[in-house]
Amino acid sequence: MEKFNADGLVIRVQTTGETTRIITILTAEHGVLRAFAKGARGPKSKLQSATSLFAYCRYSLVKSKETYIVSEADIKEVFFDLRNSLEALALAQYFCDAAARTIPEDGTGDEFLRLLLNSLHFLCKDNKDRRQLKAVFELRLAVLSGYMPALVACDNCGTFESDVMYFDPFRGKLLCDNCTQTEGIALPLSVISAMRHIVFAPFDRLFSFTLSEPLLNTLEQCAETYFLSVTQQKYKTLDYYRSICNL
Repeated sequence: MEKFNADGLVIRVQTTGETTRIITILTAEHGVLRAFAKGARGPKSKLQSATSLFAYCRYSLVKSKETYIVSEADIKEVFFDLRNSLEALALAQYFCDAAARTIPEDGTGDEFLRLLLNSLHFLCKDNKDRRQLKAVFELRLAVLSGYMPALVACDNCGTFESDVMYFDPFRGKLLCDNCTQTEGIALPLSVISAMRHIVFAPFDRLFSFTLSEPLLNTLEQCAETYFLSVTQQKYKTLDYYRSICNL
């Protein structure tokens, strides 16, 4: 048996038996792990909070063959303030669902974890527009997962920018206004700049941009359509979020 410690965020919770939880943990060094937490559903269990969705902890894990077992956990953050807003809670659930179903299980998860932790932090603080947070999360998650959209220039002629450019979310390509034949979504330069920022900016500046009210809707639409296209999945958590936001 191998024993080790890992900082991780619970992104999925399942149950088995009467008191056991199976948690999916996103860790920096070990990527995505599925671990059994025996007795965690018991009313007196020390692991109850540490094995809940959104719990960020220092986990003590035991690996036996291909099975991971949680032996102890020290809680760092539980993002309790998400519960103050139904919309924030629903969006956080979608973020975790998307991460659980998109992030490769092999390899390190450092950048994925940082993206998700920061997104949950801003949702708790409620100091950034949720449409912006959603667009940043979806587009950057796609990039980290290997789906980099071609946003540098027009895919046909190489033009860096025109007054209006067209983004094809199904091919991840840009076309300038001279090359398009009404393909894709028409975008003003400010939205193109925001998308380029999300894709290319260093992480410490990732969330540092602003867009006006109607342009945030356009950015959100582009990011969501592209993310759904490249992942080729349907997310009930996204449907629920959109339903409570009347989208």
